[in-house]
Amino acid sequence: MLWGKTHSFHRFVDTQLRDLRERYGLSLWMLIRKTGDDWRLLRSNGSGYALTTGEHFRWPEARGRTGPSIHTNAGVLLDAEAHSPPYPVNRPMKVGACLRLPLYGDGDRLLAVLCALDPEPQPHLTEQLLPSLQRQAFLLETALSWNLSLLNQQRVSDFLEDDGRDPDTGILDVTGWSRILEKERQRCRNYGLGATILRLHGTGLERCDRRQRLADSLAALVREQDMVAYLGHGQFAILLAETSIMQSLRMRARILDALAAKDLPVVCEPESLILNSGALQPEVLLHSAVH
Repeated sequence: MLWGKTHSFHRFVDTQLRDLRERYGLSLWMLIRKTGDDWRLLRSNGSGYALTTGEHFRWPEARGRTGPSIHTNAGVLLDAEAHSPPYPVNRPMKVGACLRLPLYGDGDRLLAVLCALDPEPQPHLTEQLLPSLQRQAFLLETALSWNLSLLNQQRVSDFLEDDGRDPDTGILDVTGWSRILEKERQRCRNYGLGATILRLHGTGLERCDRRQRLADSLAALVREQDMVAYLGHGQFAILLAETSIMQSLRMRARILDALAAKDLPVVCEPESLILNSGALQPEVLLHSAVH
């Protein structure tokens, strides 16, 4: 198996979920990804629930119990009668039994949960199963952590290999920017991630030397995994990988302060990366840049 390849990671996860279902029962097995406060279905295997990849979940606090359940720590749950199952946003489900095992990354950061559901109670879901289930969860945890650790390397490689460059500034042009966006959208869909775009424009950028100064300044201010593009007509964009809107506002403030100190004032606004393939972003700027 070729680790680091998205399709290989998905094959591995799909195989693990299928094996877990065949070995332990329960109708549906899922890998649910956690990013910030968001829970999103990454992969699943089973039947009985009409769920789709990318669906958002909530996990309620445990309610009063009338049957046995096992909480070995804050994250592990074996609930034979499913008193507090996860559920898709705005859609109820019949759940009779629930299993939840957390998957952690570096620094004990919660990355995902391995979850199984069944419409009916499952009396066999006992503490004796926990050691073997945790070993299976560890395999998924290792694969997910390892693949996530490679994403920044992939982003840098994508940038270096893309020949869509603005001849005056050397950064991405509209064509290169569009390709980079599509690759980042695919990563977001594959691993349950999000990203933010910063839209920038200002006055005096019709002058080549001023555009070059701004391009060089932006390239020096962003992280290695972030991408800067010149879209034409004095308009720039930055793709901030694995960044929420709230996080991007802090980056925006730092960029504006640094550019103001260099006498390069710009207007800068964030927008979330749309994950639909082919979506033009930033839409307002691209409309004037390409027409």
